[in-house]
Amino acid sequence: MNRLLLLFALFALILGGVTACRPKSRAIQRYPHAHLPASAFEPLAKIQSVEYKLREGETLASVARLRYGHQHYSAILKLYNHIKDETQVPANSTLRLPDMSVILADEGLVKVVPEEVNLILCARAKYDKILSQLRALPHGPQSMPANLQQELLEAAEDLQQATGSLKLLKPGVSATPVRAIGQLEQCMEGMRGLIGFVDTNGYDIDMVQQRFALALTYAIIWARDGFK
Repeated sequence: MNRLLLLFALFALILGGVTACRPKSRAIQRYPHAHLPASAFEPLAKIQSVEYKLREGETLASVARLRYGHQHYSAILKLYNHIKDETQVPANSTLRLPDMSVILADEGLVKVVPEEVNLILCARAKYDKILSQLRALPHGPQSMPANLQQELLEAAEDLQQATGSLKLLKPGVSATPVRAIGQLEQCMEGMRGLIGFVDTNGYDIDMVQQRFALALTYAIIWARDGFK
């Protein structure tokens, strides 16, 4: 009996040592946060009017940059204003420039994926809000200020939640918006990547904005195709 107890104690000691040597899994840090109100979705807007007359020398790209923060939103302006050729828009043409949330509602996306739209626009606004601070950071690997890290991680979490939901078929939807999801996932990767390394040339920072614009463009096309 003593020998049996000795063997049992030895086995327990060995098992305990093996368990202690195993690396402990790191808990994923989460950032509980309140989502932005719709009134804060366009922090970069330098044009506030919904009806806008194109001036001499202006293009859809230049107007998109002033209204939505990046020239790639010109694709959405082209779709929303039913323009066939963006190079042939004469001066004094009237463009409709509502908030992006209004455009997505008018295109029918809010009826089908309302929560996802809100998360995407919230993430986009959080990113746009810190753009000037990101561009002011020194080039290369660095320890980013905690407030900027949190904004980027919050925005990435919003997109992760949105894309996870968009991958699920909704009632009345025959296909998921694959191209929009792909762009949003690259937005996530881009924002998280900026935390460890910032490119002072602005390429990585700019790519996140481009991908937001492309994602929303593809989402509108998906809606116009009958969510197929």
